Amino acid sequence: MSPPLPTLFSATLISSTIQSQLPEGYILRPLEITDYSKGFYDCLAGLTAVGKVSEQSFRETFEQMRRCEGVYHIVVIEELRERRIVATGTLIVEQKFLRGCAKAGHIEDIVVHDSQRGKKFGIRLIDQLKHIGTMVGCYKLLLTCSESNEAFYEKSGFVRKDLHMAVYLNNDSSASSAPDSVAVVAAAPIATAVPTTSSEATTSTAAVLGAATINSNSIVNNNNNSQADTPAPKARTVSIEALSASMESIMVK
Repeated sequence: MSPPLPTLFSATLISSTIQSQLPEGYILRPLEITDYSKGFYDCLAGLTAVGKVSEQSFRETFEQMRRCEGVYHIVVIEELRERRIVATGTLIVEQKFLRGCAKAGHIEDIVVHDSQRGKKFGIRLIDQLKHIGTMVGCYKLLLTCSESNEAFYEKSGFVRKDLHMAVYLNNDSSASSAPDSVAVVAAAPIATAVPTTSSEATTSTAAVLGAATINSNSIVNNNNNSQADTPAPKARTVSIEALSASMESIMVK
């Protein structure tokens, strides 16, 4: 009998309840070191550019992440008959000094292969990552998404609040897709209809080589320290030139 394959994190963090909700012939599990040959990158390519990554580079990165015990949790759904990865999602656990040295979880890279849409794999991934976050003691989970996907994450208990900003460094190729204007959106009120104990949420701003766009950035909070938010005004779009002129006016004053 061959030894078990190295996994990125312990399989004990996989929920048997969520596993049972998958269609027959699929398995929910941690990323394994052999998943390069099972189309892991083909699956990721449905989300964004993945670049040229050799199997050796994949294995080296896998081992590097694995040594950071308790930090990286990449979950995959495998179609057993075809032996290929059809969906994946990531939870990165951040250790803080704040809140009594608490932990916060960051959900990243949720993607389902085009051929597997309609099977609720996205919901299963989010539920599994929330399960891991709870098991490892995160007090909140955060994610960034486009506004078109906001309703999807609201179904899983995420709500919107505040602004989250990002800057792309070293001429990252993803910057080429940035729009030529910036949408200015105030923090949205926390949705009281969401059936969770959530009290925090964010709205995300991506600033890319002189241009920016605001997306939804959501939070699930495991604490009951909710606080009221003011209703958000309607979004407005401002050109880069107008924004720059406004900033210069403020600086002169």
